[in-house]
Amino acid sequence: MVGVVAVASVKSVFAVALGGAVGSALRYLVTIVLLRPSANALPWGTFTVNITGALVLGFLARYFAPPNASHPLVLALTIGLCGGYTTFSTFTLELFTLVERGAVGRGILYAVASVVVSYGAFLMGNLAARMLRSLT
Repeated sequence: MVGVVAVASVKSVFAVALGGAVGSALRYLVTIVLLRPSANALPWGTFTVNITGALVLGFLARYFAPPNASHPLVLALTIGLCGGYTTFSTFTLELFTLVERGAVGRGILYAVASVVVSYGAFLMGNLAARMLRSLT
């Protein structure tokens, strides 16, 4: 573990930790706002954070690509903020819960829509950053 930290600068580790803390807090707030407990409803909170997270990640990864930002800033925004904001583990738990409760069709819809819409959102964010970069 010490060797890993030696390779990654303390500044980079701190940047990821700070971004992750902000992203996790944002995820919590969005999920609370969209929380609608129901046995058969789609988990809209997690769906929303994963889609908006993909959109933001697509934008940030392109807009702040080297040499447009420092490495610690890129780490803070992508791995930290977006990594803390989005959540694959919660997605998996909610998918399992839907299937376990007999809502297999909704589970499949949730899984496919999450992947397809997240990818589309990432592409849109990436395109927006590319267009914005060309204007500057």
